[in-house]
Amino acid sequence: MTLLVSLLLAAAASPANAQSTATLRGVDVYRSAVLSPEKARSLFGPRINEVVMLLNHHRPASTDKSEVVRKTIERDAAKLTGVASAAVTLSEYFTSVDHAMYVTFDVVDESDRGRLAFAPAPKKTMPDPGLLLSAWKTYYDLGSALARRGEMPVDRPACPGFYCLWGGATPELDALQSKFVVGASAKESELRSTFVHEADAEKRAAAVFVLSYGSRGEKVIETCLSALKDPSAVVRGAGLQVLADVVNHRKDLSVDAERITPLLDDPNGSVRRKALGLLVPMTSDDKQRKKVLAAAPRLVDLLRLSEPGAHDLAFTVLGRLSKKSFDQRDYASWAKWAKESNEGFFK
Repeated sequence: MTLLVSLLLAAAASPANAQSTATLRGVDVYRSAVLSPEKARSLFGPRINEVVMLLNHHRPASTDKSEVVRKTIERDAAKLTGVASAAVTLSEYFTSVDHAMYVTFDVVDESDRGRLAFAPAPKKTMPDPGLLLSAWKTYYDLGSALARRGEMPVDRPACPGFYCLWGGATPELDALQSKFVVGASAKESELRSTFVHEADAEKRAAAVFVLSYGSRGEKVIETCLSALKDPSAVVRGAGLQVLADVVNHRKDLSVDAERITPLLDDPNGSVRRKALGLLVPMTSDDKQRKKVLAAAPRLVDLLRLSEPGAHDLAFTVLGRLSKKSFDQRDYASWAKWAKESNEGFFK
């Protein structure tokens, strides 16, 4: 697993203006009876500190070495008795006055292997339908470069599909989106075959994104919900990204919250954060609120994390669900409310 660095940029600051040296602010474990945050610090503290130190050097050789050390932590965590799998990720958060780093151990215990019950990994090498997958990569790379330079509009783009990553900031992006609209219809069967059978997870995810430019919203939702059982977090994340656009911008379509709440327990932190983000607008829908409410105990588990991405989103969902004003770190009150509101959902 490659090093994951998540950047949360405050509106008033940019990384260039933030402190260049990161401070380790928290070590989280989600969610294990075998490995606690205290035990993680005891077993791996020196190596975690080494990773932070190396990353603060901001040199390619140091970054490469930090990844080697991170992988040794990950391997040793996975070898602990009673652990079925473990991943270690680092997240960075910038403000105008702070540069914080968080380490998260995503652990699945042997007794909890059901969390790894994904579909079998596909093994075929499929042709690129109409070169649409490579076109998606071009679209992603071009938009990313514009965004890094601050040249991408921040407003919601006029979207010709059910999901648009970038607006029509350039003729090139417009042309690529037009290609997706045509291709999603003309090459639908081939794209679906790629989504089901292609061994390369990035290509499966690209197929999901291109298919989101199809004309049938229900079919797009069906594809994305299928993606949530994919063995790759990249593909599960793609499905959630498209569904988030559908929920936020297509009130004529519906996504069942019961299909999303299990992703709060996903073994990948990025997927969990995307699931949380998708649940935020669902709390305003009376038909969906009760289904989200049933996941309140798991939301409290996520609230306990120190990493801001998960913690802040969990706090937002809980606040909208409960209409309570408990402090975001008042875990006892949140846990009591969650238990009383819907006891026994996650036994």
